[in-house]
Amino acid sequence: MFRWYIFMFLVFSMACFQSLYGQEAADTELTYNEYLGYVKKYHPLVKQANLEVSRAQAALMAARGGFDPKIEVDYDTKEFKGTEYYSVLKSSFKIPTWYGVEIKAGFDDSEGTYLNPQNRTPDRGLTSLGVSVPLGQGLFINQRMADVREGRLQLQLSNAQRKLRAIEVLYSASEAYYNWKRSYDEVMLYESYLKFAEVRYKSVITLIEQGDSRAIDSVEAGITVRSRQLNLENANLKLVKAKLMLANYLWIEDVPVELQEGIRPEQDLQTTLPETLKINEMALDPESLQNHPLIQ
Repeated sequence: MFRWYIFMFLVFSMACFQSLYGQEAADTELTYNEYLGYVKKYHPLVKQANLEVSRAQAALMAARGGFDPKIEVDYDTKEFKGTEYYSVLKSSFKIPTWYGVEIKAGFDDSEGTYLNPQNRTPDRGLTSLGVSVPLGQGLFINQRMADVREGRLQLQLSNAQRKLRAIEVLYSASEAYYNWKRSYDEVMLYESYLKFAEVRYKSVITLIEQGDSRAIDSVEAGITVRSRQLNLENANLKLVKAKLMLANYLWIEDVPVELQEGIRPEQDLQTTLPETLKINEMALDPESLQNHPLIQ
């Protein structure tokens, strides 16, 4: 009964968070237009320029849940002829913090006649509290903190200077998005290559078993499969790095956030790009341009 209360509490908490943030279930696609909306509205160096967030960008951002705190619940049980073989509850709540360290609180409760020893917990369950530090923390988090400091200094700059700096950040943020998109597409490509190689390998094995092919052919096909696996692993590493670089530009209310697993870049980017790149709101006053020291 105690486990059931805990389970219901976690489910209720999840519902409360969704209601609090007023967001629908997260779409799996982060479009370039929506991404620029986040950068323009929340990035410390860009928001000082008071750039206008378009209606389309605002609507996309309102529907996004990819940056919310995460509640995870895993419950598994087995009962046969009145005997509880095992009952395993694992739950956790994760919150991203300023320095990129993820705080994780958990509650585990397990019991049963045939429970795996590694899942045993005290009678009233086991609570835990820990932190998770991402790879590359020093490099990427320091960049974010530097952006915050520079954003505060920008309050003393002219409007033209702030807009010029905002354009530079938007350009770098766009590069990060395109690199993420390219890395994601490479992973998809190598996954398809690997599937084709595995199909060919299985076909070669079948032909060998039927006596229609030589045994040496399986070696060649196996090498191709391994080569495709290595290519896919390298592509996944590039994708992880690209997501970390992209996260440098993702903020919400002065708090750095990370992409949830499963969020992917826009697939129809070539079609939507011309409309997204309308930046008339960032056009500078001709007099400001003429007198700016960077242009003279």
